[in-house]
Amino acid sequence: MDTRTLLYPGATTKIYAHFMAWFGQSSHMDVGYTSSDPNQVSRQVSDALSRGISGFIEDWYGQNNTMPNTTAFALKAEAESRNGAFQFAIMEDGGALNKCNATAGCDLTGQMIIDLTYAYNNFETSPAYMKINGRPAVFFFDPDRYGTLDWARVVANVPGNPLLIFQNSGGFTHAQSNGSISWVIINTSNANDWSQSYLDNFYAAGVAHPLAHAFGATYKGFNDTAASWSLNRIVNQNCGQTWLSTFAEMGKYYSQATQLESLQLVTWNDYEEATEIETGIDNCVSVSASISGNVVSWTVLGNENTIDHYTPFISIDGEHLMPLSDVPAGVHSMDISSYHFASGSYSVYIKAMGKPSIKNQVSNKVTYTTSGS
Repeated sequence: MDTRTLLYPGATTKIYAHFMAWFGQSSHMDVGYTSSDPNQVSRQVSDALSRGISGFIEDWYGQNNTMPNTTAFALKAEAESRNGAFQFAIMEDGGALNKCNATAGCDLTGQMIIDLTYAYNNFETSPAYMKINGRPAVFFFDPDRYGTLDWARVVANVPGNPLLIFQNSGGFTHAQSNGSISWVIINTSNANDWSQSYLDNFYAAGVAHPLAHAFGATYKGFNDTAASWSLNRIVNQNCGQTWLSTFAEMGKYYSQATQLESLQLVTWNDYEEATEIETGIDNCVSVSASISGNVVSWTVLGNENTIDHYTPFISIDGEHLMPLSDVPAGVHSMDISSYHFASGSYSVYIKAMGKPSIKNQVSNKVTYTTSGS
């Protein structure tokens, strides 16, 4: 399903997803693939495009962190092969400065300039790189963790005249800022707090800075308990309600008249913090089918607001399924006599098609017997 259907009416918002590029290294969770594999990147881009996502923003640790850097080149090549349909961008993670910070006499601002110069020369000149009004957008995740950098010096020495996009509501007023990006914030005392107040503050700041570039955030939840470095931080998914609530929050501040420029989905594939939407979001819905004569009916347990529509399927062998007409959410029956099936016994299933990035659910099998007509 197209992610754009979850936006407010008339939205022109561009949708991107935050992309992790380090899986396959021994220091990270085994998720079943290697991030730097070009074939894997190609599959991920195809999947994202099928959901209405226009690009990936890669969490990048500089040129000396081999796998994320190799993945960035694979992402660049794949984006360039999509004839303008897909973009990519770099987010400089503050962790890229770890080694410099641990080295006596190392110039943190100078290292940032080195990193961003490399990013310009190797990525930002690509025709598939994300540009806004002709300027490449460069994002930052906690770049001042070791002390505030000299951002005026950064701007004066980095090529390409990039837009610098910082983080949180304070990112709009950060030194040399051209905009800000929001994230998922964790209330460690309440796992059901989906950061509504944080998003309110971010969107209010975005509206108050109309010339800056605002990137909203939506997410399904958060859980780092499976990570090797866990801090036991959790934001409950609430069976897809967190995902839908974060989308609805945008509509309180933006409309067709006042557009949110861009949105970042948090995240495409961070399995260690359980924000990944790559494998889908569980809505905890179950579908139970029954049949009476020519009418197949179904009941739904769970939140139907996570379902886009239903699709009944019919089969001769129970393996090869033919879809019938789509049925809107809220309707729970269909008369299948109008299809005039040949006499025989058929298997019928009901598939609950989830809203964008929400998992589909399939009912039990029911048997339909007809003498033909």
